[in-house]
Amino acid sequence: MKIGFAAILLVLCLAMVACHKNNVSKIPSITLMSAGPDSIRIGDSAYIEFHLIDGDGDLGTDSGKDVFVKDSRFDTAGFIAYPFPNIDRSIENPAYGIEGTCLFILTPDIFSVRSDTLHTTRGDTASFELYIVDRAGHQSNHIFTPSIIIRP
Repeated sequence: MKIGFAAILLVLCLAMVACHKNNVSKIPSITLMSAGPDSIRIGDSAYIEFHLIDGDGDLGTDSGKDVFVKDSRFDTAGFIAYPFPNIDRSIENPAYGIEGTCLFILTPDIFSVRSDTLHTTRGDTASFELYIVDRAGHQSNHIFTPSIIIRP
């Protein structure tokens, strides 16, 4: 009788574990991990590393407009869209979502100094704002990098 009770208890525990519900939001969330380097020369690259969580794991659109970046120096220019790194859709599981780290490279074509005399001779300082969008169109929170000095 005690063995039967233990078996039923074990089955109930397994059933509770198997019914795990994903409580993570379907809206992606990102957290800045690091950005750098602190100082670059025109022609150099920099990076933004961020942690991401998406409750249904639907990252990466066919349009290639998934990661949005804006240079703080040019408010009127708005955000520029970039593709998200390719994620194999066979690993996608809405029950578990997706979590990971993304390393986004800021290529040399992003960096320039403003054209006035002060900035062309002494350099410039930029920071970047970034967010992501999933296939359902859910927009993540925005993250902001520390300043990067751009030397001529």
